[in-house]
Amino acid sequence: MKAIILAAGEGSRLRPLTNNKPKCMVDLAGKPIIGWQLDTFKKCGVDKISVVAGFEEDVVNYPGVTKYVNPDYDSTNMVHSLFCAAKEFNETILISYGDIIYSEEVLRKLIDSEGELVIACDEDWLSYWQERFNNPLDDAETFVKNENGYVRSLGQKATTLDEIEGQFIGLVKVSVKAMNKLRQFYLEALESNEPENAWGSGRHVKKAYMTDLLNFACSQGMAKFNSINRGWFEVDSIKDLEIAKKYLENGFKGDCKQ
Repeated sequence: MKAIILAAGEGSRLRPLTNNKPKCMVDLAGKPIIGWQLDTFKKCGVDKISVVAGFEEDVVNYPGVTKYVNPDYDSTNMVHSLFCAAKEFNETILISYGDIIYSEEVLRKLIDSEGELVIACDEDWLSYWQERFNNPLDDAETFVKNENGYVRSLGQKATTLDEIEGQFIGLVKVSVKAMNKLRQFYLEALESNEPENAWGSGRHVKKAYMTDLLNFACSQGMAKFNSINRGWFEVDSIKDLEIAKKYLENGFKGDCKQ
């Protein structure tokens, strides 16, 4: 099993901390965000790790970690970054956003899950969003399941809490078979007559979010969910950084509920 960390973005909402380094290299409780990820992967026996860098990519250098570069990081998004690491698609892959931290327990649960495409889903997301935002619906996205353990849709703008049956945390397990299907979807979108509306997202395929591609996979009945109850953080703002630091400095082990 391999891991690919998508870390090409600028992290503008963390400025000035990201003036001269990418978001994944911002210090959090004594180590860079990506350092927490690498430690967790290694504790779970995942040693084949790649990172897709972009903004200030020369700062991202770790022994034993393969680095791919998205030179168009400022005009593309995560899907394009993922396919910059296409050489790694010959084994089951753990795809991780570069601005999240998760416990060993969360990662092991996803690794041990069954399915070709499995999406980590936080069932206890609301308390965390209430800590991060005055109104959770300003940021939270839809996550709709069915009774058979599959995801019907995700990543859309939510208007009510009823549309959110969990929250995607930015962590996915993808088999070789499922990755081949995702690659097919990507190439078809690139070559279509409407590349500027990839998978009905209203975005060009090169600017598409991972949730755009995953949502299309959900519509094809491909994606299962793996439920967790917290045990992770997203660092998208200075406030997020302060919240995560508080828990980590208090000995965060996996459950970050107060």
